[in-house]
Amino acid sequence: MAFDFTKTFPLLPLRDAVVFPYTTRRILVGREMSLRALEYAENHDNEIILVAQKDVSQEELQNPMLDLYSVGVAARVSNVTPFPNGCVKVVLEGVEVVDLRSILVQDGFLHVTISPRKMQIPTNAKTKSFDEVLARFRDYATKRNIAEGMVDAFFGMENQLNAFYGMIPFLQVSLAEKQSFLEVTTLEEMSLKLLTLMEVTEDNDNVMVRVQQNVRQKMAQQQKEWFISEQIRQLQDELDGSEGAANEPDMLLRKIKAKKFSPTIVEKLEEEISRMRLMQPTSPEYAVSRNYVDWFLSLPYGEYTDTVLNMKKVKSELDSKHFGLDKVKERIMEYVAVLKLTGTERRAPILCLVGPPGVGKTTLVESIAIAMQRNFVRITLGGVRDEAEIRGHRRTYIGAMPGRFIHALRRAKCMNPVILLDEIDKMASDFRGDPASALLEVLDPEQNHDFTDHFMEVGLDLSRVLFIATANSEAEIPDALRDRFEVVRLPGYYPHEKLQIASKFLIPRICERTGVKQKEQVEFGDDIIKKVIREYTREAGVRELERTLESAVRHRAKEIVMGKKVKPQVTEKQLQEYLGAPRFLDSQLPEPGRPGVVTGLAWTSVGGEILPIECMLLSGKGQIIMTGKLGDVMKESAQIAVSLVRERLQRFGIDPAIVKKTDIHIHVPEGAVPKDGPSAGIALTLCLLSAFTKTPIPPDIAFTGEVSLTGACLAIGGLNEKALAALQAGVKTLRLPAQNKKDVDELPAPAKKGLKIYTHKHIDEIIKVLFPKPSKRKQNAKTEK
Repeated sequence: MAFDFTKTFPLLPLRDAVVFPYTTRRILVGREMSLRALEYAENHDNEIILVAQKDVSQEELQNPMLDLYSVGVAARVSNVTPFPNGCVKVVLEGVEVVDLRSILVQDGFLHVTISPRKMQIPTNAKTKSFDEVLARFRDYATKRNIAEGMVDAFFGMENQLNAFYGMIPFLQVSLAEKQSFLEVTTLEEMSLKLLTLMEVTEDNDNVMVRVQQNVRQKMAQQQKEWFISEQIRQLQDELDGSEGAANEPDMLLRKIKAKKFSPTIVEKLEEEISRMRLMQPTSPEYAVSRNYVDWFLSLPYGEYTDTVLNMKKVKSELDSKHFGLDKVKERIMEYVAVLKLTGTERRAPILCLVGPPGVGKTTLVESIAIAMQRNFVRITLGGVRDEAEIRGHRRTYIGAMPGRFIHALRRAKCMNPVILLDEIDKMASDFRGDPASALLEVLDPEQNHDFTDHFMEVGLDLSRVLFIATANSEAEIPDALRDRFEVVRLPGYYPHEKLQIASKFLIPRICERTGVKQKEQVEFGDDIIKKVIREYTREAGVRELERTLESAVRHRAKEIVMGKKVKPQVTEKQLQEYLGAPRFLDSQLPEPGRPGVVTGLAWTSVGGEILPIECMLLSGKGQIIMTGKLGDVMKESAQIAVSLVRERLQRFGIDPAIVKKTDIHIHVPEGAVPKDGPSAGIALTLCLLSAFTKTPIPPDIAFTGEVSLTGACLAIGGLNEKALAALQAGVKTLRLPAQNKKDVDELPAPAKKGLKIYTHKHIDEIIKVLFPKPSKRKQNAKTEK
């Protein structure tokens, strides 16, 4: 019997089900609103409208028109079975698809008005794809064990729409997809949706079959591998029957017992081997544990080399490979002497050799290791920015490894090597940590007896390792790290030292490397070596000197191979042919007899330099012009010099007011080179005084030292390099602060012999010597307009 669409029907919302026409569905009803709708339907021809909810988790409907789909099914209630808990089970028979027009809440349940939903059914009995749908469904049913009688029933139906609605509940589709079948308007569309859905399901089934086959094959392969490896292990046990058929964990345990590990390490390794016994040898965790145990077994735990502390041998080794560096060698000898007297290597101070590149820091440490007959390992720290490089990775990471110090001990094959921490000032830090902070524990004698690497997880004794660090700049080393070092400063080599190094060390090594016979095929005189040092190199070390000399020897080797006859002695002309024009010019002293020009001295990282200072007075408004790329400190020194000169002009009969009407231009030549520091204070003061009094200062007198506003001469650094630069430029007299008198005794012998050195406490002492008192006649200063 058809529904009367002019009536209002009760509405039953379905939370997780869709009922189709020509099908029967049992539904459990428990909500109060739904129970009242069902009761109303029983009293009014058993007619009810079924509509699915969009959100199945929603308990109460806030807006029924929005919360429910707009297409539902008109159904009849055929059987209602109550339960003790208040719920009822109802059998619903779908009749036809309807569209919802309006919903009204009345008497505690939903009332709805509906209209029939038109379905376009072709005039012919069956659609073209109906047979294809039935055939596809038969295959689908066969794979899912659906009763054959049910499939045959669909084939016997004349109403194909009835057959389609009967198939849908057997398909594994979502609630939204089931709802979409209700909303189709043509049989052709429904048949295409059914075919597509069954094809996708079949493809998914094929994928699952392939996956299951692959899993079974892999499991079979693993089982085969385990079976074979177990047979091999059993056979190996038979071969090792005399040793009690030991397996791999037992073998590792015997090796651990043979080592002189501490009880803590033995306990840790026994725990790890116990875990290995519970694992399959083919598992990744087994390989991780095996690698962990192997690292301990590869360490030279308890193995120490006998240190030879022969003072004469240490001195001989240092002198044979390094010329000069007397203070550094003396400090090393003191260190060895203390070790010999105490007879212990624990809590030894950690040396840090600081000096410019190329002065022999690394080779000096190698010589120390050779002299003490200790194994030597070098750890390069330049550019290291990951804390794990020092402390290692934790074993939770894939590819975890110990830090560099554990690697160094394994390479050294003993627990008391000499470890060189090269370029310790070149470390950096980023989001991966601060390696300099991680070094604090390693380099602290109070803590490194129990250094814990993240990978090893137990403490190792590094207290007997002799750590020696190298750096180019002490300022770049973090304060906390520098506090653990005893800094030994290596100065740059002086020209006379470079001459000896080139003659005794560099040239023989170059000749051996190039195959040119020394003295027979090539020979460098002292004058030629000095010329190379002076005009072709500008450095604190000797690396560039070695490269330059090697370039000259290579040119000589080419001439020898080409059959050119040349004398062994290298001449200046040949040197220029080999190396080209000189790259550096000698420092020239200013011309004599010119007021306002003074010879100053400067220190650079490659040695000392002559620093001429020029001053010119111009009519103006008292401005001070400074050129030559001067730094802030040097500009402040110039301001102090102006104040000192203004205060002393009246002594020379000059009105100090002239300074307010005079522009002072101070220039330091080589304007492209930055210059800074306070050590030019004395020279600036004398330069200004020379310009104002028109008194020339001899250029062969050089000045260095800071001056205060009261005229006191203050100490400066780098005196050795400055004195040698002055001597090389032709300076005869050197005047410096009295506080530097202690440094004069340590000057190289050539500087002491070739220079007259005077020290002064106050600037007025120098002024009295260089500026004699003028006649008592009054000199009036003339001002320019």
